Amino acid sequence: MIYITEQEVRENLQMDELVKDLEVAFTDYGRGDAQASPRDRIYTGESFLNTMPAYWKRYGLAGLKTYIAGRNGVKFVVIMFQEKDPDNFFVIEADRLGQMRTGALPAAVTKKVHGGGDFLLIGSGFQAETQMEAMALTVKLERASVYSRNHDHASRFVDKMSALLGIEISVCGNLSEVRNFQIITAVTNSSSPFLRKDMMPEKYHLNLVGANLKNRSEAAPDLMNSADIIVVEHLEQALRESAEVESVTERNRIVELRDLMAGNRKIGGKTVFKSMGIGLEDIVAGRIVARNMGYLR
Repeated sequence: MIYITEQEVRENLQMDELVKDLEVAFTDYGRGDAQASPRDRIYTGESFLNTMPAYWKRYGLAGLKTYIAGRNGVKFVVIMFQEKDPDNFFVIEADRLGQMRTGALPAAVTKKVHGGGDFLLIGSGFQAETQMEAMALTVKLERASVYSRNHDHASRFVDKMSALLGIEISVCGNLSEVRNFQIITAVTNSSSPFLRKDMMPEKYHLNLVGANLKNRSEAAPDLMNSADIIVVEHLEQALRESAEVESVTERNRIVELRDLMAGNRKIGGKTVFKSMGIGLEDIVAGRIVARNMGYLR
């Protein structure tokens, strides 16, 4: 058994590698060469135990992300088995890993459906940092801005990320400015939708990242039902966990990401990616860490 710590993840997981490998993995998934199951939650009375299994045939890796979250805190780990050598399995601490892959996948989807443009990030918390990092590395951004209800927090975020990424980032003062951006990512813990159809530009790509519970929502039903396509990682999971996806009345406009990456669906002018997270993303990230540490080829 090989145990990999948070610090080792930080030292061995790079965003550019992660975006590229997620593109490969979801293309494989669309061709039947990867598998993933919806998140399963068990409520203990004090905590939720979550499990997210997946398999990637290309590298013979099978495993799962699992985490427990409750009043005493949260702990994330990825368990990853090698089919050809199951005794040498990995246990990987996965807080930073989860933050990285949560940022990388919306950038990969944005690259697939949108050539570039002006980018607005809504939210300035822990997960927002990798959203900005991945988008700056992956998509041609004309300008980048961040909005937060807490203006001081947004200003600190701008100072930190501008210095880290070497790009100019501005503070967006009002959500009414959403219509001036072609690429929007929302990564908040909002319990009620704040993005509506009448706020959006004529063409856009919107990433919804913040909510994977039915009691949270970032986009109103009118916005979801006006989009040309809604992309999800796993349809069963999205319908189970997302109030936004559940509100879509024409289900044929919901596209699984594996089909989009494999080239099996057309792309419209108004696109939404609802990111929930599946275990395949964690296997991809875990493999990069293990490879960069010399444990895998």
